[in-house]
Amino acid sequence: MSRSRTDSRSFALLLGIIWVAFALRALPITTQSFWRDETDALCYAFQFPHLLAQAVHPDHPPALETPCACPALPVPPPPDGADLLHRLLPTLRAMIRQNGPLYFFLLRGWIWMAGWSMYALRFFSLVFGVLMTPLAYVIGRRWFDRTTGIVTALLVATSPYLIWYSQEVKMYTLVPVLALLAIYGLQRALDGRPLWWAVQILSTTLAFYSHILAALLIPVQFLAALTCWPLTHRRWRGALFSLVCLTVPYLPMLVWQARQVVQTRQTGFYPYTLGEMIQVLLNGWSAGVIGSGWILTAGLMTFLVVLGSYYRLALPPLSGAISMARRGLIICVWWLTVPLLVLWAISLRQPLFTDRYLIWTAPAFYLLVAGGVASLSRQRLWREWARRGAALLLLGLLLSNGIHTWRQGVTPIKSDFRAVAYYVAERYRPDELIVFQIPHGRYTFDYYFRIEMGTEPGQARYNYLWVDGIYTNHRGPDGGYLMNEDSVARQMATMTADYNVVWLIATETGMWDQRGLVKKWLDVNSRETQAQHFNRVDVYRYTLAVGSPDEG
Repeated sequence: MSRSRTDSRSFALLLGIIWVAFALRALPITTQSFWRDETDALCYAFQFPHLLAQAVHPDHPPALETPCACPALPVPPPPDGADLLHRLLPTLRAMIRQNGPLYFFLLRGWIWMAGWSMYALRFFSLVFGVLMTPLAYVIGRRWFDRTTGIVTALLVATSPYLIWYSQEVKMYTLVPVLALLAIYGLQRALDGRPLWWAVQILSTTLAFYSHILAALLIPVQFLAALTCWPLTHRRWRGALFSLVCLTVPYLPMLVWQARQVVQTRQTGFYPYTLGEMIQVLLNGWSAGVIGSGWILTAGLMTFLVVLGSYYRLALPPLSGAISMARRGLIICVWWLTVPLLVLWAISLRQPLFTDRYLIWTAPAFYLLVAGGVASLSRQRLWREWARRGAALLLLGLLLSNGIHTWRQGVTPIKSDFRAVAYYVAERYRPDELIVFQIPHGRYTFDYYFRIEMGTEPGQARYNYLWVDGIYTNHRGPDGGYLMNEDSVARQMATMTADYNVVWLIATETGMWDQRGLVKKWLDVNSRETQAQHFNRVDVYRYTLAVGSPDEG
């Protein structure tokens, strides 16, 4: 078969895989309700441009209208008469603390074009999730071969883990796309295409202004350049220019991060060991966010990684293509291990690990798995059986991906504030009080409640009476609680004194009220007239006075 026909068939196959990637992400995109991180992203998309404009023009601050209730960002007011720089720095510092501001500015532009409906917001992440597929293909084909590129594209397109984050309003598909572009740009630049230095520099810079930990792309690319040393030696001017360009834009973040990294502090993250981190990543990358049956799939993928690595490292080189494949294999190893080891070292002092922070390293894992499938299909001994075995293993992986993707789509996982807002909107009366425990739940509730009541930004807002639940988890130096039941009782009595009916919307209450003192007071001092339990959210309606409105 001629090369042009082979290229045409590969291109047609890749287009088909891209359509599969789109369909798997688009069809169930609104199945899960928003959760608090997504609502935060929506809020930041409106707040960040507003704060920036406010810092530039403090005498004429623009009006801020958000699609839902939003938390106030902790931006300290600048001193009277401060110049532009001293007004901007506190604002930028507050933005950087939210894992990098770039994504939220891009999301605001997207909202301007597409609106703030649930589908439109998540579609922004879907676009980048689909783009990962062709980018993974071109890297797999360039480093290894056409078969590896196609298999990598299939794994990325059908990965339940990547599908999940392609349906979430966060930066966790944008950063992998930028990482793929940066690494591919580095390879093309080292191959003698100087314009690709611009792609590599720009992609890397955008990545670590989208998520703080994407700054670890810099050591990964430095080691990748060393791995390609004969090429790097010939392109040393471009490599040095790239290093300078990537270091200078990062300095504003480095000033803040350097102090943070060396501190020992509690962060709220679980203190995983290195082995547990590896297990969590394997779980997600092989079986998605549910993880049921991940051991079998992860074991198969690990076997293919080992097989492909052995084939490319242990067997004698047969051609220049094998040498390129060896370099690609080593770069994939750097790509996987360096960010994980750095994050583990930081977490020894202050736990920071969560698997989605390293999502941009997942393509390296799928490249290695695809390399194992391609290596098995090329075994000279038992060649026909090897091809059939490789096809069966790939089919098994795709079937596993399909099952886990389907389970993610039909299983309620996120806090179901969409159903909560619908339930309350049908029953709520204007003189009733809603208590939110935890307060952060109000922001997501408000988004859906506003939709149920038919209000939009710029229109008259449907007001409901609300208060934040009481925080009762403060502890003294001896570990004992500082707030007792009597203190809670006095505050609750004052809070509810003017109301006959009180709603309690409770989610993740352990973060706010581990002993359940707020609900306990309501149970003792009022009569529960309604209770409904949704995924991760409980709704209660209480009557505090005899003769008040009561819907049974």
